[in-house]
Amino acid sequence: MYLSYVLGQVIKDPEGRELGRLDDLIASPGPHLPVISAVVVKVGKRDIRNIAWECFNYDEESERFSLAVPVDQVKQYDPTDEDLFLKTNIMDKQIVDVHDYRVVRVNDVRIEPSGGRLYLVGVDTGVRGLLRRMGLMHIADKLAKIFKFRLTSQVIAWHDVEAFERGVGRLKLKVSAERLSALHPSDIARIVNELDPHQRADVMETLDVETAAEVLSETHPDVQAQIVEDLKDELAADILAEMEPDEAADVLGDISEEKREEILEEMKPEEAEDVKELLAYPDKTAGGLMTTEYVAVSKDMTAQQTIDKIRELEPDAETIYYIYVVDSAGHLVGVLSLRDLIVAKPDTPVEDFMTKKVIHVHTDASVEDVAQVLTDYNLLAVPVVDEENRLQGIITVDDALEEILPEESRKRVPRIWR
Repeated sequence: MYLSYVLGQVIKDPEGRELGRLDDLIASPGPHLPVISAVVVKVGKRDIRNIAWECFNYDEESERFSLAVPVDQVKQYDPTDEDLFLKTNIMDKQIVDVHDYRVVRVNDVRIEPSGGRLYLVGVDTGVRGLLRRMGLMHIADKLAKIFKFRLTSQVIAWHDVEAFERGVGRLKLKVSAERLSALHPSDIARIVNELDPHQRADVMETLDVETAAEVLSETHPDVQAQIVEDLKDELAADILAEMEPDEAADVLGDISEEKREEILEEMKPEEAEDVKELLAYPDKTAGGLMTTEYVAVSKDMTAQQTIDKIRELEPDAETIYYIYVVDSAGHLVGVLSLRDLIVAKPDTPVEDFMTKKVIHVHTDASVEDVAQVLTDYNLLAVPVVDEENRLQGIITVDDALEEILPEESRKRVPRIWR
């Protein structure tokens, strides 16, 4: 049975007198499935009554409800925060289909009788559910038969729709953290992009900080800003701290100044300082695009000391392909690859085998110029220096490409080191 079949049904007392019309069903948590605990009856134009299930008879064959007791013996039902109003809370609401990594809208609700009770068993997200609600199912079936096409139901079992936080008069999307964590961050991001704005932060709150950071970095820039605006300052700071500084700066640059300052206050001083430095650079420049996550060593260090430092830092893969060499004042004086480092004798100073002529860009270089340098020299990353040739950061090739490609093409750029 589907909810759309019984909505609006006339409810009569044992004497056959009309009381009102069925306006909704209330489900309460059960051992295995939510069980219908009350019927919402609309009496007249404004009077709404929540009547306890035990006051009703339900005929499975006709799928009709009727009062089992006289009207003056009807027992009112007081909904709890754990209850769900099937029409109000579920119909037309968005749910997450964790199997197909998408957000779908509920067109109808599936209910089944068992042992004298009714249970919420699933939701219909397909075309049949929509046509059924519109009263067009009979006509649609005839047309489908004539033109030889099938109108399939897309019923998702309630066990696969554990995406709701119950509450009287409201429905808040809350996906199981265990289920979401099993998905790839890019799949979660696709789901988050499709959600209503007020639901996105709710989903992010169910994730661990590391996963939330990966998901946020994969979502659309407008969505990123909206999510961070809605998150609590402390959680937003924790998530942004897990992201690359340049990505965190991009997100913070798109939110309100007041919210930005509040989040920066919650971050650790050194993390906040890195992000603030990046925020100071104009958009569409090397300074605005670079990350401050990179590996730099002193020219006086040996190959073995450099390897020990890398092990100690445990840098992300995207920042380790090149090791930059600086002098005591932070000036960029050389670069070496992991291969150079591995084949060098342990006690050899890096100054002896580094490449001294380093291809670089300045902080005020345009994004297009950065991309051209990366392309011309076939680099995976390029260092960024200030006017005094002091190393400020690096720009990876995927970050540069994502910046210059059209919006619809950006997600097709592979993350080289992930």
